Amino acid sequence: MTLPVSPNAISFGAISTELGLSATATRTLNDADGRTLAGAGASGTTISISMFHGKANAFTFTQTISTNTTNYNLKSAAITAGWNQTTKLVATITINAGIYVYSTSTGSYSFDTGSTFPVGTTLALVNNGIILGAGGNGGAGGIGNGGNGAGGSGAGPAFIARQAISVTNNGTIAGGGGGGGGGGGG
Repeated sequence: MTLPVSPNAISFGAISTELGLSATATRTLNDADGRTLAGAGASGTTISISMFHGKANAFTFTQTISTNTTNYNLKSAAITAGWNQTTKLVATITINAGIYVYSTSTGSYSFDTGSTFPVGTTLALVNNGIILGAGGNGGAGGIGNGGNGAGGSGAGPAFIARQAISVTNNGTIAGGGGGGGGGGGG
């Protein structure tokens, strides 16, 4: 939750709670986690309680995918948006209706949460589109008189959750189809 915006009063208890501590925790304004939350840096800046107005101990990342996208990685997208990987992440990704999120190969995922997030991170996906794994390649046809065709290759996966994520699926999440077998030789 974000701390109150000026001119609302902020208590030490509210700051402690925002930092994930007990509201009665013993602390000073100069504690390292408090300096980080206030944006005061490691040292040298005089810190005041007014520096905490409107601050949140989380990076909020909201993205709407509105064009077809390949090999989406939520963690990478949040880093690109400025997340420092140490502050907890609060992310909501929405895929618009009619939009494909797909993989370019059977060895990769169409949508990947990524892994190794700070404690307290919350991820959410609202899928109104289509998350689709890559299809397998078709098998080679048989050669010569009576030659057998080869089997097709397996399909790719669509989605992997390496971190807990809330999914609202109003669309489709599907692995790719396997490749068809090759025909026999003539």
